[in-house]
Amino acid sequence: MMKLTITALALTASITALGAQDPLTVLPDSYSKQFENEWVTVVRVRYAPHAKLPAHAHNVLPAAYVYLNDGGPVLFKHIGASYGAATRPATQAGSFRVFRGIDEIREVENTSELPSDFLRVEFETDPRDVRTLKGRYFRPAIPHDHNVEQLQFENDPVRITHVICAPGRTVRLAAGVTEPSLLIAFQAAPLREKDSDVSMRVGQERWISAGSTVAFENVGAQSSEFLRFDFKTTPIASSH
Repeated sequence: MMKLTITALALTASITALGAQDPLTVLPDSYSKQFENEWVTVVRVRYAPHAKLPAHAHNVLPAAYVYLNDGGPVLFKHIGASYGAATRPATQAGSFRVFRGIDEIREVENTSELPSDFLRVEFETDPRDVRTLKGRYFRPAIPHDHNVEQLQFENDPVRITHVICAPGRTVRLAAGVTEPSLLIAFQAAPLREKDSDVSMRVGQERWISAGSTVAFENVGAQSSEFLRFDFKTTPIASSH
């Protein structure tokens, strides 16, 4: 009887795994592709309050998870895995987590009254030593009355910097000769770039090609904040 039960459970897990699909296709209300090139893919994720998402495939690429709001705990139920369920603790806007990526199937339950809004920034570049991609990083407590660039994470493939442009100031961001950059806005702010006014929404991205420079003037009343990702290794597709 015990053997039959174990066999039945294994079969159920296998069927569930086979039926799990790309969340961009089967769960468009929760996952949507925001930006993509050969270096990076940015996926917008939203778990509505008390949302329960059926089994779907998880991202296998190394990634950073950039949290856009103060969200509550979220439960992840891993299907067919020895580690079972795990709860992601409450998140804070402006924080991020880096992770090496795992090929797994999981269900998601937002246990909170709050939505969970974040970006999954998937690295399409040579990952080198993925074991260094781990840890949680929080919005730094630094002054907002002048421009600041504070390094928060770096390994062989990527460098992540928190950038602040104070009101009335201009920030110039130059990508390396071989290292393009991705900006992710943390805070809605009116900016002026090359004599044209733009409004950066929370979670909006801005790509800076290798060897290029962008200059933003903050014409608003509060600081504009970004995470800057510098990609230090070549795209996997190019290297192959």
